[in-house]
Amino acid sequence: MRKFWLVSLFIVSSGIVPFFTLAAPAEIASTKESFKLPSAVEKSAKSKSALRSSGALIQSVENNVWFDTIDISYESDLNSNGFYHNLYVRFDADTNYTSIPVYAHFALKRAGAPEVIIHTSSVFRLYETSADDWFAIESELLHSLPPAYYDLVIRIYDADYNDLLAEISGFDEPALAELPLEDYSFDKPQVVVIEEDGGSLGWFSLLGLVCIALTRRKLITA
Repeated sequence: MRKFWLVSLFIVSSGIVPFFTLAAPAEIASTKESFKLPSAVEKSAKSKSALRSSGALIQSVENNVWFDTIDISYESDLNSNGFYHNLYVRFDADTNYTSIPVYAHFALKRAGAPEVIIHTSSVFRLYETSADDWFAIESELLHSLPPAYYDLVIRIYDADYNDLLAEISGFDEPALAELPLEDYSFDKPQVVVIEEDGGSLGWFSLLGLVCIALTRRKLITA
């Protein structure tokens, strides 16, 4: 550690500018976490047990934690091209444990491109099969996501040991597949600029008006 500080002091004192930077990468999405976002799941007539027994949600990783319900919606299409830059996700997960602290990764994946993590959640708890421990995010996509159809990937991890407990994606559940999304940099509305040519024709027109005014003045004074 001492050698590092000596090198740093030498660089600063000698006026040498380092070629690297430790600046944090720009945020791909601006995300708010909430336990109070409205959801169509709450209005569903199906009970949780009916959803599980019907096999409505199939996940890649099956452990002592599983996804019970997931609600997805999107909005804000400023340029009216059918792709949106605001994404809402709300899910309820259940566990065989009495209580377990977890956190979640939310990622988007399009064909031919690497997966992009848009949010890593804070730690929250799951309580057996409670319907009151749901978790939701409201995410505004900012960059690195061109217009495309994306699969949403959600992973739940053990907050104590970082073990992957549950994973679900568009590959498992059709409702999470082919979401029409784009980031805000692509969703800006198109601005039409009308330029008026003010070149030589404009100057000649102005000169002609001046000449007419002078001629009329001479006629009046004559």
